[in-house]
Parts: sequence; C-alpha cells; structure tokens
Amino acid sequence: MPTDIKKVYIPSDSLELIDLGVKIYARHCIMGDKSPLLALKTNTWEENGDKVNNALRFYELIEEGLNPSQEYIRKHDELIIKIRLTIEASHDLLLAIYHNNPTKLDFWGFQVEE
Repeated sequence: MPTDIKKVYIPSDSLELIDLGVKIYARHCIMGDKSPLLALKTNTWEENGDKVNNALRFYELIEEGLNPSQEYIRKHDELIIKIRLTIEASHDLLLAIYHNNPTKLDFWGFQVEE
C-alpha cells in the first residue's frame, strides 16, 4: 500500500469538466471491449458519451453569443449534470480498480495530485 496520499481531481468548471469527459470517453472508446468502464451500470459512457460533444457545442454557442438564450444555457446545464455523474461514476470505479496506484487514473485524463 502506498504511503503517500493521492487526490484525483474532478474539475468544477464546466469547460474543464467537458475536457475531462472528452479524454475519458476517448480512452473508453479506444479500449473497446477491454475498457473497465463497461462495468458501469448507471451513468454509463454508452448513454452519456455523445453528450460531451453536445455540451461543448452549447458552451461555445453561449460564449460566442452576446445574449445567449436561456434554452441554450438550460440544455448546457442539463448535459453538464449528466457528464459530471458519468465522470464521478468512472472516477469511483477506476479508483476501486487502481486503489493501490491511483496515479493510473492520469491515463484516463484525471489530474492526480499528492
């Protein structure tokens, strides 16, 4: 068991969260049938993976617009909630798998701090 404590960071900023979602989803897709994230039963990447790109597009539209519509903001916020839940589920599963070496979560895009 490692003696130094590691913290695996989940961002609160929506753009950073989207970026992390893109990284995790890409790694999950690349690994295919060997991805440990296939074990997720709820908040799966299969149901929420495509929402990452949609959230990024809404973010861009909101940032570009001088007066973004409330509908864009609402949809963006709904997508961010789903993405956050899937990232948190992935975080928890991967931490359980790599509990002796949490630095392996950086492979998935997480920022790991001591």
